Amino acid sequence: MADDAAEAAEKEARRKKHRKRMNKILVRAWNLPDAGPFQDTSHPSETEARDLTAIGKNLDKGVYEHGRTGWEIFATDMGLVYNRHIIRKGKHTSTAKNHLDQVVGYFTKIDPVLGNLAIKSKPKPGDTSSDGTSKKNSSSSTKRKNNVKESPDSSPKKKVNVGNNGSLTLSQREKRAMELLASYLEESGGERVQSENFRCKVIQRPGGRFDSIFFSAENKRFKSMAEVARFLNLVIAPTRGQGGNNKTSGRTKKDTDKRKLKRELDKLMRSKVKAAKALDEHNNEDVVDNFPVSDDSLWDDGSNSSKAHKAGLIVPRSDIESFPGIPTHCIPDMLMVWDFLCTFGRTLSLQPIELDDFAAALSFRPLTELKNAQPAEEQQQLPPQSHIPVYLSECHIALLRLLVKDPTSDFWWWSVLETPEMVEQEDEYLNPGDKKRRAAAAVVKIDMEALLSVEEDPAVTRKWLQALEDVRTRKPDNSGPIKSAVKSAIAQTTNQHVKMYLKKAMRTWQAKSAGLVKRAVVWLLGRFREARPDLWGRNVSEEEIAEQKKLVAAEAALEMDNIIEDAVIDDGDLNLEGDSDEESDSDDDEGSDNEDEYADQVDTPTSPSKQACSVTLKENDEITPVTTFVPAKPVPSVVDLLLPPAKPVSPSDLVHALTWPPVIGATSCRIFQWYKRRRNEVDDSTRELRQLRPMSVAERRRREMSASLRILSECGDPLGSSSNNVESAINHLCEGKGYLDLNAVQRLCILRILIEAAYDTHHVQLSIEDNFKARINSVKALDAEERRAKKAAREELAKIESAARERLATEARETFIEKKRQELIEDIKDTQEYSVDFVESLNNDDIIDLDDDTKAEYEALPTPESFNKGEVNAVVKKIQEETAFGAEKLTVLSLKEIEKRGEDYLKSLQDDLESFGEVDSRETSAKIDRLRQKITKFTDQMQTLPEDRSSAIEALTDAIEDGTVRTLRTAIKDAKLARLSGDDEANGGVWALDLMRDASLELKNAEGRKRVTEAQKDLVAKLNKCFIRTEPLGRDRYQSSFVHFDYDKSSRVWAERDFILCNEDSAPSTEAVLLRSAQSASIGAPEKYDDFMNLDDRNQPCGKSFLSFARQEYHHTGELSTLARHHWSCYTTDRSLRVLVKHLHGKCAKENALKEVLKKTLETLALAAGGGDANPANGASPEDAGPDAAASTGKTDFLSSGDEEAFCQEKERLSKDDADVLKGISSAIGRRIRLRRIPDPDRAPDVAEYSMATITGWKLEKAPHSNGAEGEASEEAPEPQASLPIWRLGLDDGGELHVPASEAVEGIMRAIKWSTEYPGYVEYDAPLLSYRNGLGRFCGRAAEAPSSLTPQAFAKQLIKREQDLYMPLKNRTFENNWGGKAGARQAWVSSLKECGHTFEAVREGLLTLENAFF
Repeated sequence: MADDAAEAAEKEARRKKHRKRMNKILVRAWNLPDAGPFQDTSHPSETEARDLTAIGKNLDKGVYEHGRTGWEIFATDMGLVYNRHIIRKGKHTSTAKNHLDQVVGYFTKIDPVLGNLAIKSKPKPGDTSSDGTSKKNSSSSTKRKNNVKESPDSSPKKKVNVGNNGSLTLSQREKRAMELLASYLEESGGERVQSENFRCKVIQRPGGRFDSIFFSAENKRFKSMAEVARFLNLVIAPTRGQGGNNKTSGRTKKDTDKRKLKRELDKLMRSKVKAAKALDEHNNEDVVDNFPVSDDSLWDDGSNSSKAHKAGLIVPRSDIESFPGIPTHCIPDMLMVWDFLCTFGRTLSLQPIELDDFAAALSFRPLTELKNAQPAEEQQQLPPQSHIPVYLSECHIALLRLLVKDPTSDFWWWSVLETPEMVEQEDEYLNPGDKKRRAAAAVVKIDMEALLSVEEDPAVTRKWLQALEDVRTRKPDNSGPIKSAVKSAIAQTTNQHVKMYLKKAMRTWQAKSAGLVKRAVVWLLGRFREARPDLWGRNVSEEEIAEQKKLVAAEAALEMDNIIEDAVIDDGDLNLEGDSDEESDSDDDEGSDNEDEYADQVDTPTSPSKQACSVTLKENDEITPVTTFVPAKPVPSVVDLLLPPAKPVSPSDLVHALTWPPVIGATSCRIFQWYKRRRNEVDDSTRELRQLRPMSVAERRRREMSASLRILSECGDPLGSSSNNVESAINHLCEGKGYLDLNAVQRLCILRILIEAAYDTHHVQLSIEDNFKARINSVKALDAEERRAKKAAREELAKIESAARERLATEARETFIEKKRQELIEDIKDTQEYSVDFVESLNNDDIIDLDDDTKAEYEALPTPESFNKGEVNAVVKKIQEETAFGAEKLTVLSLKEIEKRGEDYLKSLQDDLESFGEVDSRETSAKIDRLRQKITKFTDQMQTLPEDRSSAIEALTDAIEDGTVRTLRTAIKDAKLARLSGDDEANGGVWALDLMRDASLELKNAEGRKRVTEAQKDLVAKLNKCFIRTEPLGRDRYQSSFVHFDYDKSSRVWAERDFILCNEDSAPSTEAVLLRSAQSASIGAPEKYDDFMNLDDRNQPCGKSFLSFARQEYHHTGELSTLARHHWSCYTTDRSLRVLVKHLHGKCAKENALKEVLKKTLETLALAAGGGDANPANGASPEDAGPDAAASTGKTDFLSSGDEEAFCQEKERLSKDDADVLKGISSAIGRRIRLRRIPDPDRAPDVAEYSMATITGWKLEKAPHSNGAEGEASEEAPEPQASLPIWRLGLDDGGELHVPASEAVEGIMRAIKWSTEYPGYVEYDAPLLSYRNGLGRFCGRAAEAPSSLTPQAFAKQLIKREQDLYMPLKNRTFENNWGGKAGARQAWVSSLKECGHTFEAVREGLLTLENAFF
């Protein structure tokens, strides 16, 4: 009883808790805004909760106190309150939806099922409920009971599933099952009360089926109501295996077996359909062709491209391979520098410049004639820096400001003053491993094992060790205290080996130079600390001390092997009583700042013994290990002496347009010194990681001499060159010499050093991080756009596939009906029941309804979904071909079939002509004449068609390889003119050549790519702004990289190719630019394989194979021991890019991907050149764009030879000097030309643009008539027109241009002078000389930013500044002529206000103000 009471109390507590939570939900719903219509309704119901008030009453009555069932009923009633208004669509519908969403959220926090119930609860008219639930449950139960009564033969399990149960919850199903159980027990002869001793549990299976399971009071499980009835002895249970007596059970078992068999059969049929589909896909797809071809198989496949590459030729030939004044090996560095300056232009506040102008600025040299042309006074006042191109000044100043204001410059600004002692004191930069590595090395030979084996009093050992500890804190030039400490230690120690060691060390001592003595003492102290840890208070056992002594003695023995044995010490020569501390301190201080390397601090001794020791030390440099990674300090320059002692701050007078070259030189020197130190650190770390001995002092010196080649490997000096462009450029600027005296390579080296340091600054790193975050968002947006495009393509393909299936089904039905119609016609011939006309008049439905067999066969025809993929793909391809041609039906023919069709057509015309016979009327005569004209015209065309068709087929092949819209449209247009397609009168469609069909399909794909490219144009532009690094477009089979720079011209694609190594004896031809010897293909310093390979492994096979494998990073052959040069070239014209695309192999995966990217580039180039021509009729080449139809053959008007006479006539008009430049040139065809064009002759007549082109043809063109006043006279006696030569140019940037003879000859001469750096040739109006940096941060109001660089804004600033300065200057001047009665000030202000929009007025105003004030 106590347990029952406790259980009842626990249940009551749970009910209270549930009721409290329900009350909270009800209160929240009650307090929602605008909840008045739902709190109380004007149409209450006793059987249904229509408002929140009724739900509250039910809650007080305890209607919802049945655990989970109560919660489900509560959620259903709450949803009914709002769904009632939503279904009615009254004025409170929107409010009800909002409130329902919030109430559903309350229930979802408790259980998502409750929220689902609240949403799905729908009231129905006429429903009744006794406990506040919806009427749907009770009506369903009533229907279910009626169904049970009406079908008593149905099984009990089937009765449970009768009715519409889709929206019932599990608790409602359990309640309904209990009601059905009570009814079933009553029908079986029992009582309804017996069902109270059972409970029901409903389980939902994965397939969506619900099973009802009953449990007795003893928890015995029953699967059905029949089992419950058998358990209560109400029904006799049949024995398993004995069937047949009960007809119902037998029939049920038979139906069950049928259903099982049907399910198995359906399953097998589905498996068969899947297998057949997979087999069709396998059979219709050529799996072998889909496999990409490896690059190795195409490297030497015997093709012309592979043979040309093996011979060192570049196929196709590039347009740009070098820039005037820039060596070819410096092109990658020039591209890197220019790309950095353009990419981080906003960080540097530097406006980008064209690549050609940047190359011209690097190689710019002012002419002496320019200086001589100026007056002498101006030459004296004009500083040399004024001749430097503005862009070079701007970029150097921008880099210098970025470096100086960044905190990372603190690391390298003081690098020229660093010493080993300073580095040893920087403990915050050293870890224990570095300290151990940088410990002092042995310089004096000693038997360490014998020294440690001597037993000495620990107290005595501590005394002489403490005496020597004072040496650590002394500088090497403070020799007096060092000598005193050593003397004290010799006097205190009883170990003869220690005395001998210290005496040997003191042989190198001299005044102001005790570096070797200090190194020897520091080495001894370090070894003693390792060997005797017990002397410093550590509890160490005797065994551990002995083991440590052995280890230290073994390491010291290895170091002793590297020291040459000195001469025997003569104690008589060792004067320990010489100079005292006072004497050494009183010496002259000259030379006391020599604190560099310890080994460099020994002056030339005077005594013979010291001289012999010095020679020994110099010999020991080859084996003496280094002790520091700090390089030797550079000699202070003139600029270093003039610079302030502290680092310059950002707003400093040292950084401006007239003083930046020397400051740049000092900055580059410090950065270069810092990178030397970093390089030494890497060398030491590598050797330590490989557990190799430290390098010697001599090896370190040799490496520091080639530091420029190791730090800037790809820039500066070729391998074996005696010059050093990096250090010579730095020394030149540090000596205060002019910047323009540097050559292009030296200028490039200075920029490389500054940019290497700029990459490490916080500002650049922050810019990269911001770009990276923005790039992620841009990539996501671009991916979403690509997914949308792919989805649209899939939908279009699915639509075509659906149409193909429908066409197959329609064809099958039409074939069947036609077959039945023919059978009927055959049958009526025998029966004579119907006439043929009657059968022909029958429609499809009439034929289908003739008999049941025909109708059954028609219904058994394949449906659209029953066709396999192979059949569907064939029809899909056909539909795509018809869509590409814009025809309903397309017949594809070969060239022979087309020729045969023409012959048949000609024969048919001749047969028609012969069929007329004699001429008996005028009409017949006219028809015969027309036929004869057709025959004559067609015969003439047939004679010229083979040649036209051959050229059209070749154009189609090239256009398919090219893949651009304009080329494909032009080729298809030419093919139509060559009669490679036409109308098919037989079927009302079109016939065409198979190659023309392929071109039309490729055109459709190209148009799709173009639409996608235009749709993604803005996203791609946004993505390109978020720069991180320039990624290559792709690679070809020879591992050549193709790159497009964002700030370069859109038509340019750069190619980076590896050189092919050949023997030095075989001299390659001038055209074989890729053939180089191993020495000429190398650049930078040779690798130091001593740093990563042990001495014993170098000559072993494993060592050689490792070196060959590691060197493949330099060159794919693994034969170079340095970095390899690369051949850089550029494709600029659309013609060269098309040839490049044509030579790419489609089977190679890399080249196929590169091909697609280059096609997009060609589309962009064609869109920019043609203005986005979308009309197929305008798809001809640029020369076909004439107004008349004859212009389509304009290409044939230009000749590729025969211009010698016209060219020589124009050469005679040149001066003697210019004629000498063109001496030996007889024809202009194929020559390079440099065009000069003035974009804005009115506003900027002194600024021109230069571009390169190639002469491709010429022709004689008649000069136009002059439309004078004597029109009548010209009509009476017309004069013959003169013919003028015109040359056609292929522009590098795309497109064509026609120029007269004078411009062609001047352009050729200009191109020769520009490319050969002809003495005296300067382009004074080049864009680089007129460059002005317009990118910066405007600090004023945002509304004034667009006009801040205009003359009007400067005029306003002038007036404002004059007002600020007028009163102070007026009070300090004796005579005020500016603001007096003369009115000069008033006139000045008025002129600026009226004419301040012009540059000339502002300049005059500034000069007037300067003259008035100063």
